[in-house]
Amino acid sequence: MVDHTPRLGLGTYEQGEQWDHTDAVEAIDAHAIVHGPISERPATGEYDDELYHATDQGITWRWDAASDDWVYFSGRGSDEQPVPGTSHFEAAQFVDARTEETPVWNVEAHGIEGDGETAVGQAVHDLLENVADAGGGIVYFPPGRYLLERTPLIGDDTIVLGAGRSTVLVGIRPDGENGRALLSNMGYDEPGYDGASNWGVCNVRIDSPESTGIMPAHAANVRLERIYGDRIYYHHIDVVSSKNVVIDGYWATRGGEGESDAPVQFDSQQPDTSWNSVWDGSTDALVADDGTPTRDCTLTNFEIAPSNDPDYGIHLHRGTNESLTITDGQITGCEYTAIRADPDEQIVDLTIDRVSCLENARGITLGGIEDGRQGLTINNVTIRTTDSDIASGSGLYAAGFDGAAISNVTVDGPFTNAIIFDDMADLKLSTVTATGADHQSFRFRANVDATLTTARAADCGTVGLYVGPDSRVAYGGVTFDDVGDEVVVDGELREWASS
Repeated sequence: MVDHTPRLGLGTYEQGEQWDHTDAVEAIDAHAIVHGPISERPATGEYDDELYHATDQGITWRWDAASDDWVYFSGRGSDEQPVPGTSHFEAAQFVDARTEETPVWNVEAHGIEGDGETAVGQAVHDLLENVADAGGGIVYFPPGRYLLERTPLIGDDTIVLGAGRSTVLVGIRPDGENGRALLSNMGYDEPGYDGASNWGVCNVRIDSPESTGIMPAHAANVRLERIYGDRIYYHHIDVVSSKNVVIDGYWATRGGEGESDAPVQFDSQQPDTSWNSVWDGSTDALVADDGTPTRDCTLTNFEIAPSNDPDYGIHLHRGTNESLTITDGQITGCEYTAIRADPDEQIVDLTIDRVSCLENARGITLGGIEDGRQGLTINNVTIRTTDSDIASGSGLYAAGFDGAAISNVTVDGPFTNAIIFDDMADLKLSTVTATGADHQSFRFRANVDATLTTARAADCGTVGLYVGPDSRVAYGGVTFDDVGDEVVVDGELREWASS
């Protein structure tokens, strides 16, 4: 299968093709690259254009005979040194020119100050337009607090790069305009996926109680890396009608100060939607509402642990979301549910893998529809809430999927029911444990066709396994421990192995 994952390199690439400066390095002379830690890089190079890749920095350096110095050539760098800090980068602070070797603009060189007092949104927007006109590049924000009184728009082949938590982006919005995007992309008002492509945001902190955060809209091939979320009005990241968006490294310490906050949202802009907009400093403009689905997106390496109890941790919102993967993360402290899909929302190929949902009112809620959804995979997931004052509803609830596979899942806590399904065709569960529910451990409520193997129901108040009307369940290898009734059947149950 072709990997379409976008990378934080520069330059355009076709679907299925990855491009970054590493490719350029190897094209010059793969045998000339010496690998090792930066401490072992020679004081001088042996010849002009000699290359040395510092493995601990993730940076490739080029010996420049003209300047008698090592200069930055390629690479994303590390957390400690996300951009070059040597003479090359220091010089880049004072020049506007872009060359193939130095596609870096430092905002300070353009009079953009992160002093926490000066509004710089228009200046940032103008700089991003210049970078896009020049063919793209890296726009670097040194440590500081940058006040954005408008939504700067990112163009093709452009990376907004900060210095980690010390680079703070703040959206200033007038009363009544709260929630307009902090950052978005050029072409947000184009149909389909015709907005800006091959762009990214990396190594920044969002502390913006008056705005929504980063909003890819009608965009393609976007990478958001190492995003730190503090205060926000609705969402730190809101992916709207976009494809091939990767969020890799996202840590939320607060959810928001609005009424409908979810730190991460995957969204589709449907006709007549009155929200999701950019702010130009005086007016707002909505994202194109042609119903383009959000598709082929990944959220990985994340932690959502907000202190203000948002409704949801991750929200699948409006319209169709296709081929979403949520993996390697933890969600804590949500008042409604950790991961939620809107009722009646179409979902195609959703994967949730290696995710812990801890101390939320509910864990995963994908209900409220009779049919039309396709492909659900939930693996290696723990849903646990120990406080009966927090737990409510179901730990895991899904409905309307044709084809679902759930394995290596634990649901534990005083939920109303641990696991519940409606209107599911070809549902397969294996190695699933459901414990501690006030009522039922496994509830196949209505119109469910399922197979349950190697499962455990324990410490529930009423029934370990319930099969509702028009449901058909085959089960085997199921153990029951401290349940009211082991099995209650109002539909059809087939025991094909001793249990």
